[in-house]
Amino acid sequence: MQTAGLFILGIYLLIMVSIGVLAARFQKSTTDFWVAGRGFGAFVLAVAIMASIMHGGTMVGGTGQIAAMGAITLNNLSFALGFLVVLFFMAEKLRNFGGFTLPDFLGERYESNSMRAFSAFVILVTATVSLIAQTKSMGIIVQNMTGLSPEFSLILATAIFVFYTTIGGMMAAVWTDIVQWAFMMLGVIALSVGLLPHIGGFSAAAQAAEKAAPGWTALTGIGWTPLSLFSWYFVWFIAYFTRIEFVTKMYTARDARAARLGTAWGLILILLFINFMVYFGAAARVLIWDKIKSPDQALPALMATYLSPFWAAVALSGVAAAAMSTVSSLLLLSGAAISHDFLRKSYFEPKGIHKSEGYYLAISRLTLLAVGLIALLGAFKTPTLVLTIVSYAVALSGAAFAMPMLLGLVWRRTSPAAALASSIGGFLGSAFWAIATEMGYAWAKVMHPIIPGFVISLILILTVSLFTPPSSKETLQKFFPA
Repeated sequence: MQTAGLFILGIYLLIMVSIGVLAARFQKSTTDFWVAGRGFGAFVLAVAIMASIMHGGTMVGGTGQIAAMGAITLNNLSFALGFLVVLFFMAEKLRNFGGFTLPDFLGERYESNSMRAFSAFVILVTATVSLIAQTKSMGIIVQNMTGLSPEFSLILATAIFVFYTTIGGMMAAVWTDIVQWAFMMLGVIALSVGLLPHIGGFSAAAQAAEKAAPGWTALTGIGWTPLSLFSWYFVWFIAYFTRIEFVTKMYTARDARAARLGTAWGLILILLFINFMVYFGAAARVLIWDKIKSPDQALPALMATYLSPFWAAVALSGVAAAAMSTVSSLLLLSGAAISHDFLRKSYFEPKGIHKSEGYYLAISRLTLLAVGLIALLGAFKTPTLVLTIVSYAVALSGAAFAMPMLLGLVWRRTSPAAALASSIGGFLGSAFWAIATEMGYAWAKVMHPIIPGFVISLILILTVSLFTPPSSKETLQKFFPA
């Protein structure tokens, strides 16, 4: 497969670089760079949402973890409920607000530069953790496609996505999302067709997986305790209305209607795509489970074993596309966190210091390069399963942002002091629990880190709001117009 893999990968990477160079011609301001001039319609937005969420971590890690722990690992209900929160409570208000970043909304809603700065810090941390997972998955795929060393595969993949994102901004990210979505769909369809003669259709595959691993199709799966299963579902519910690469795309929509429709169509695309992951997980459990050393190797092994070299390369390029479609959004958010939220809004403007658009663009691009390098180094030292790493990242952002975001849009009484306390408490609670889990403490493994962090966040925002003043009438009128 190596010759075909190099050929397909070369074409794919050439397309990505070309899009980045073309998009760079339109980058005249920070509005162009961070939100692509707010010009995307519903369909483009839906594809961009789907491509940035159904990333390489979901495809590689999701297939492996489904194979290992049952079909319930990626729960459609959790995804759907999270999307519905955005659709009914957030899409229109976020688009009408018209900011650049999530800290923009939180800083304005709670009249607090401290809230803005802390939110930017959370985004920088969680985006970097997520990027490590996506970079690792890209390295696995490029290595399988080309036969290159793991180290060189990681470096090559990282260099490409950092390049086109750094020069092309959000426009390059979304244009590449569309191309990457096409590669993703071509890849999963090719693998599905290749597996049919060996495992049958969806129902036959599920039955075979249940026979090979009793409990695989059960509502409780394999190896889950009731509390760990509930917390796993809960983390993905919270994740999908606090995923920064998702909710900030509302700012890129042409108008509020496009934001709502794009969210609804994006959910449909994602629910369809998840079914492919369940099918591949069943096939991996039956066909190649005893031939792989790690669940993260399940998807590449299926492609290498049951597809011709050319189609295996095409399918693997789809997984690489899925990873790259997410990393570009995460990189942009990292750049905006430093340039826009930390420097511009939390430091310079409060002091009356004015810098040019070019200055903030330069800082953003330097940040992208630095974060890309950190993600590359982290990917070399990451033994944990890809999907688990991603779940830690979304736990940190979910615990920090879920209550300040949602209550800030539906409850006028939510106070600035309560929002800041809630965000800090939720983040620290989840971070502590995640570290304890990775250190192997048995008491930490009984639930996902999102649970303690979310409980702390909820208690703090409700209690502190009762004893501290709400935002000013002018601010409340902006977010709760008559």
